[in-house]
Amino acid sequence: MRSNDVMTKKALIVDDAEPNRILIGAIVSKLGVQVEYAEDGDEAVQKFVVVEPDIVIIDQIMPRKNGSEAIVEMKQLRPAFTAVLMSALTSTENIREIMESCGAEEFLPKPISSAVISAVLTKYGVIG
Repeated sequence: MRSNDVMTKKALIVDDAEPNRILIGAIVSKLGVQVEYAEDGDEAVQKFVVVEPDIVIIDQIMPRKNGSEAIVEMKQLRPAFTAVLMSALTSTENIREIMESCGAEEFLPKPISSAVISAVLTKYGVIG
């Protein structure tokens, strides 16, 4: 059983592909973190205000508002959270520029394994 302080941690999982949201959310939830979902950047910003997550794991390429645009808005609203950008596109130079411009702390290439998600949640203090 996980400690109570872990259960208070919250994650917002954002991806326009429902199977990806469900899979990543299931992994994060099994690690003892409360999970909320959004399917695009606009919905992510709206939920961010209400949920106040400790970490946001967000896809870069989505309709209406992409991940980096949503992160910029979230950081303006409340900078004290961890932003993890994910994408199947892995051009290192382009990703580095995007991360710097939006303030994301981490980038995860898709597909993402449960071990990588666990390592990122541990690195940023979401789980012990």
